[in-house]
Amino acid sequence: MNLMLFDEAFESVRLEGSDPRAQHLRKVLRAEVGTLVFLGFVNGPRARAKVVAVESDGSYKLEVVGTEPAPAALPVTLLIGLPRPHTAKRILFEGASLGVASIHFFEAERSEPSYAQSSLWQTDEWRDRIRLGAEQAFSTYLPQVAIHADLQSAISALHGADTHVALDNYEAGGSLGDVLPDAAASAVIALGAERGWSSYERDVFRKNGWRLAHLGAHVLRAETACVAAVSATATKLGLWTGQTTTEL
Repeated sequence: MNLMLFDEAFESVRLEGSDPRAQHLRKVLRAEVGTLVFLGFVNGPRARAKVVAVESDGSYKLEVVGTEPAPAALPVTLLIGLPRPHTAKRILFEGASLGVASIHFFEAERSEPSYAQSSLWQTDEWRDRIRLGAEQAFSTYLPQVAIHADLQSAISALHGADTHVALDNYEAGGSLGDVLPDAAASAVIALGAERGWSSYERDVFRKNGWRLAHLGAHVLRAETACVAAVSATATKLGLWTGQTTTEL
């Protein structure tokens, strides 16, 4: 991780030795008194903190010495046919790392019904994945995550973006870069379940005014397609104007 996330802002904090963040300080950073570390507050600023005490029980005390704004979320939303839990974990991590605004899943016609009942969704494990993604990305923003019963329900919940595009290997009207309008400032990008779209789902997209686009001739894994789609969209919409910087 490139920073440690905390739910609430503070000026100082004590981390118990059993806290994974204390273990990261000890085992990975080998932090001692005086060491400066990066941390962040969920959906808030990044911060720099100093280790002011290391206890014999493995606990650490940190004091914040400076803060700065964290990067804003990308105005890009992902809509995905519910995949296998292992794949969903990767998508959650990568989506959070890329900084998308939200990730919506829906029970596609070709999704297995058991996927929604997995421990990933029945516990807070999915939250851990987006948290890890944000920490890896030196970010504090956690994407909103939702699961919808079907495609039409998901589409009805996603409005306000400038453009809506569904990725399709077989019936696309052009590449994603060509289909995205130059003037758009925000987008919703949909990807099918691992077995692809059904004919009915394609009809639903068309009836709702979505356009179909492809990512080239290669068939990609769902998590790879998500990264490629967000990258292509952010580039086309001019969203990646800055680079990683910090004044802390």
